Amino acid sequence: MDNENKIIILTSNKDLINQLSANKIRDTHTINFNYLNNLSQLNSKIDKLYEKLINSSIKNSDKFNDRICVICGNVAIGYNYDVLSCASCRIFFYRNQNQRNKLKCLLRQGQCSIDYKHDQKCPRCRLDRCFQVGMRKDLRINHQQKRHISSKSVSQPIHTTDNLMMDIVKEDDVILICDNKNELLSVEDLLIIENIRSSFVLIFQDHNIQCSCVDISNRICALVSWSQFASRNILDSIKFFREINQFEQLNIDDRFILIKYNIFLLFLILKCFYFKRSNDCCSYDNNQFAEKHRQFFILCGDSYGIRDMFVNLIHSLVKITEQDPIFLSFLLIILLFSQGLSMNENEPSLKDSLIVNQFQSYYIELLWKYLINKQGEIKTWKCFTHLITIIIRIQSVGKIIREFFRIQSITSDVMDQIEPLMHTLLLIQ
Repeated sequence: MDNENKIIILTSNKDLINQLSANKIRDTHTINFNYLNNLSQLNSKIDKLYEKLINSSIKNSDKFNDRICVICGNVAIGYNYDVLSCASCRIFFYRNQNQRNKLKCLLRQGQCSIDYKHDQKCPRCRLDRCFQVGMRKDLRINHQQKRHISSKSVSQPIHTTDNLMMDIVKEDDVILICDNKNELLSVEDLLIIENIRSSFVLIFQDHNIQCSCVDISNRICALVSWSQFASRNILDSIKFFREINQFEQLNIDDRFILIKYNIFLLFLILKCFYFKRSNDCCSYDNNQFAEKHRQFFILCGDSYGIRDMFVNLIHSLVKITEQDPIFLSFLLIILLFSQGLSMNENEPSLKDSLIVNQFQSYYIELLWKYLINKQGEIKTWKCFTHLITIIIRIQSVGKIIREFFRIQSITSDVMDQIEPLMHTLLLIQ
């Protein structure tokens, strides 16, 4: 009939799909779109080797559940007071680090076993153990900082579990405490954020993305050394993504496609993390690193201002993220889960795009809640609006830079010297 309403429902909710299918409502049709997502055959030998690399176990890339508190042996939540430790030992040290003279050894021998399986642990020996493994008192938040945090909180009483979480997060992360009675960030959210931050910092904190490692003796040396430099950093990026449970849950082919087409663009975000206000290769001044960076691009044939686009984008990222490792790590994950980010017409479809979209939405929501707790809703709205513009620039600039290095690699007769990993990421057939 003409008065009937027609509705199209797109959903991945299996319960809803089963309900509609079971009821067999008249004029209701269920269509499975999975058949549209068949991938083209990946025949390249390099692609197969790279796919094996992504999905194989990476040595020394422990999962968080395998990270052990060095004090009591429980599962660690990350680095607290500069030591890999669990939430319980984090709280214990926070409360007792200045109470050593007041604590007494239960056995009066100073050699009590500190094991998370024991209900009663000797407080004196536990505190001694904290100091022995390197926990630092100087990382504790002072009273003035506490009052500043308290002034941001509402007068309503906070749930007991959240009181514990206030102790769990480190000084740089106290912004995770919710400041409204809706408690945007749950305890689970806080732990996930801390785990991701810890993993990000643990993998990348000792790196220094400068162009000083690139040999600018001649064009060939410049391209080859650049490919080696980029390959090392991209391997560490893969190591970081292997720490993300949702990434590990994806279809093998989908993981490969997202890495192959998206990870080159994410190098811009890593450079933002390492950026220094002075003496940086992406500085606007004429320091030695910036000058070498300019010479590298000129040597590679940059006559279109590609370096300027790259540097301007880094400065924009630094401004909006304030080099916050939580912001940057979540931005990495969100962009990795972005289908079509590469703007490459040859990028194949994902086998399970709905799952990828769900994972991406989850991290977008978590980043949104984190930023609201950090800087308020109005500033977060402005930040997200600006971030959309930044992402579009990452797409366009990243595509230009990838095409620039792809052409340089092909025309400079260095194909056999370029790192095999870069063959895949530069989309060289």
